[in-house]
Amino acid sequence: MKKLAVCGIALAMSAAAVACSDSFDDSPILPPEGGTGDAAIDVTSDVTTDARDAGDSATDAANDSSASDAAHLLLSYNGATSSELAAVNVASGAVDGRLAYPGFIGTTTTLAPDPYLLEQANDVVARLDRTQPWIVRSSWSVKLADRLEGGAAYSDPSAVVVGVGNKAYVLRYTRNQIAIIDTSQTADAGAPLGTIDLAPLLQAHDSDGTVEQTAAVYVPSKGLVYVLLGNIDRKKVSSDGFTILCAQTKATIVAIDVATDKVVKLAGGDTTGAIPLAGYNPVLGAGLWYDASEDRLLMMHAGCNQPAGDGGAGAVTSRMIEEVSLFTGASRRLLDLNASGFPSAFVFIDPRRAIVQLDYTGFETFVWDPSSPALGPAIPNAPDAFVYDGAGNILGVTSIYGDGGVVTGIDVTSVRIADGKSTKLASNPFTLSGGFVGGVDLWPHR
Repeated sequence: MKKLAVCGIALAMSAAAVACSDSFDDSPILPPEGGTGDAAIDVTSDVTTDARDAGDSATDAANDSSASDAAHLLLSYNGATSSELAAVNVASGAVDGRLAYPGFIGTTTTLAPDPYLLEQANDVVARLDRTQPWIVRSSWSVKLADRLEGGAAYSDPSAVVVGVGNKAYVLRYTRNQIAIIDTSQTADAGAPLGTIDLAPLLQAHDSDGTVEQTAAVYVPSKGLVYVLLGNIDRKKVSSDGFTILCAQTKATIVAIDVATDKVVKLAGGDTTGAIPLAGYNPVLGAGLWYDASEDRLLMMHAGCNQPAGDGGAGAVTSRMIEEVSLFTGASRRLLDLNASGFPSAFVFIDPRRAIVQLDYTGFETFVWDPSSPALGPAIPNAPDAFVYDGAGNILGVTSIYGDGGVVTGIDVTSVRIADGKSTKLASNPFTLSGGFVGGVDLWPHR
């Protein structure tokens, strides 16, 4: 799963947006203006939908069985006031279906047994049809009542993690409670089954009041859902209004027992049971990866800037890819990225293969051997936002720019990792314009 990271969002006057997202209010998220060395708060998109059944969905092939049986790229496009999901048939390149929805950000997730639409601005999680993943079959409201005074107007659902049976956990980036839903329900903005309160894990020096639920993964053999908490202080920024400064807080890993829905103590954990991490500002959309062969978790951090004496931003630190041993609880930096561009994407394939994307003055994507302290070669022709297809290719989208930096088109491509050979699947899959691509997923997940 790739969610397009956007940095450089102004935090001044409560106009911050951190999505993948995260924000202090409902100000719109802007597209990137180019990478910098600054550890700007990571912003990635999430979604909102209006259609609740097949009759409301805009689709060219809702009853076409060949389209329904195909693998689809689920592409999210975010406009100023409305957004769109386009389902591109990987085999034919056709847009088999579209789903328009109100709101300026959104994304999909395909790591559960069903595809889901995460409606950030509406505080809604929607289960999509398995064969026609542009149709909403059920939805739940995860607004709840735990909004902080002066906090973000929406809870920003950022992930759906299915545990045992039909129980799923919905991470809410700008809130401290995880929502629990019954995925077997057929509902329209149905109520969650319950919640898990993470407020007791809030750290003493975290002035923004939230733990930043960033990513999660379920490990069935342990009966645990591991949750990555960013614990960044979104109020601690430099004088430019958006560059995040290093705080005394630490990112952590916590675990939830799916049998009891309680936070449990982890080996090597602190007094709350959480494992403190060395990296800072974990990248939303980059995921939390479980490597069963070494019983470890891996994650990417965007880092932070050391405060400068004039209130500005100093050197970048704590930007890395990190591992945590679930046997000992010890963490270790695998890849130092302090001198690199802003981290945008991380895909862990196996202990010897991974993909890393960095944003310098544009996106650059590299192969990486996680046993090596250095990146491997760049992947030629890599898309701006992508997903791994499980078969040696990355599938995604690239914006085409004309005079004055105006986007004139969007290409959907498949790129072979081994040599960068690019195959165009489609062009301009969206009906909207004037916004930006918010996410790329593959369904069924590979």
